[in-house]
Amino acid sequence: MSFRHISSAKLQSARRYHNGLPEGWNRDRFRQLCVCYAQIRGASAQCIRTYEIIIDMISPSAFRDPSLEPFCYARQETLIAGRGLTDRTIHNHERELEAIGLIERRLGANGARCKRKGLGLFLTPALNLIPEMRDAEVRSKAEKKEHDALRGDRSRLYRYVKCSLAVLTSLPCPPDGVEDMMKEFRSWPRADKLKYMSLEALRLHVQAAHDLWKRIEDHIAKPGEISGEPEAGFGSHIQDHIEEKILSCNADGEVTMSSAEASEPDCSGSGPDGPPNCLESNHPTDLISCKAQNLPRVNNHILYDLASPELRMHIDIAGGGVQNSSPTLYAIETGVWSRLSEIGTNISAWHAAIERLTIMGAIVAGVVTDARLSDPRLPPVVNPGGYLRGMVKADERGELNLISSFMGLLARRAREEDDGLR
Repeated sequence: MSFRHISSAKLQSARRYHNGLPEGWNRDRFRQLCVCYAQIRGASAQCIRTYEIIIDMISPSAFRDPSLEPFCYARQETLIAGRGLTDRTIHNHERELEAIGLIERRLGANGARCKRKGLGLFLTPALNLIPEMRDAEVRSKAEKKEHDALRGDRSRLYRYVKCSLAVLTSLPCPPDGVEDMMKEFRSWPRADKLKYMSLEALRLHVQAAHDLWKRIEDHIAKPGEISGEPEAGFGSHIQDHIEEKILSCNADGEVTMSSAEASEPDCSGSGPDGPPNCLESNHPTDLISCKAQNLPRVNNHILYDLASPELRMHIDIAGGGVQNSSPTLYAIETGVWSRLSEIGTNISAWHAAIERLTIMGAIVAGVVTDARLSDPRLPPVVNPGGYLRGMVKADERGELNLISSFMGLLARRAREEDDGLR
């Protein structure tokens, strides 16, 4: 045997060695990891099912003993297992699994498999790939979490941009550039298409949506582009700058819009009984409800002042990374959800709160939930998501009093300020 053959044989022997499964692992945990990795690598569902069958046909002890190589010697007809596949399909599955590093095909002539001769589909490469597969799993979960967060961000931006543009276009003299902004807004992909966008493409789209939102805010902030000023001493619910400067207009000085009506922006429905050229006609009258009436009357500055330091940080990040004692409603909503997610609240709990309590109520409930975590006078909240769901359930029973909860938080912050804790 030549030196080249000897070197090749040693390399082949080293490649077929494995250390077995990590401490505390079993065959099922290994199978879950392999399935996740196969999905990341783009394997089809049928191919992954074939791999699961291959793993299930191998003794669990073969995965733990480094002196043994786990391999499946079952014939292709057995792997088909009544799934309606052909031998060629199974062959393609095996080649695909080998290409992504999950199996090694050591077959005899014409694809023969034999236990005695040690011919079949070996899973040694997958055992040696465990560190890489675990890293890929962590990265995949992080990317999925970011993708979900970006889609939620786009959803909030869509709502605010749509309503803001509707208000701007209804002005007697719309500012320059509104048509271009409307055209850009209409070019946004539908929400159901976002799920299939790559992470990088979604990042770019959400960044473009943020830029459009900032341009709209710049137009709103320019003097002379609104039809009226807020009523003196107007006590409002949580409001965005758009609502504070535009939605509370009183074009002819005849009719004013109640704070309950301004609590939730909406671009559809019939307008209130007021002057036909008043901008309030962009908002329906059915927003006056018991939900809005049961909310505490606060503005953005008060809400930011009552937020915990951690929540303020998230609001500042959502608002562009700069501290702002009077942030926009978009920054508040995004910051509250980011904070709730950070402390372990599920997205379904947040959606349930919005659906039941409206966005304004969900924001107030989120602030109260976050503050409840650090209240020294009460037992600590173990499950913030459960606490938020409990508030939703209490509202369904007619037992929720957000005003009382918010006033309690207000009193607590006042005590902390007096004691020099803040």
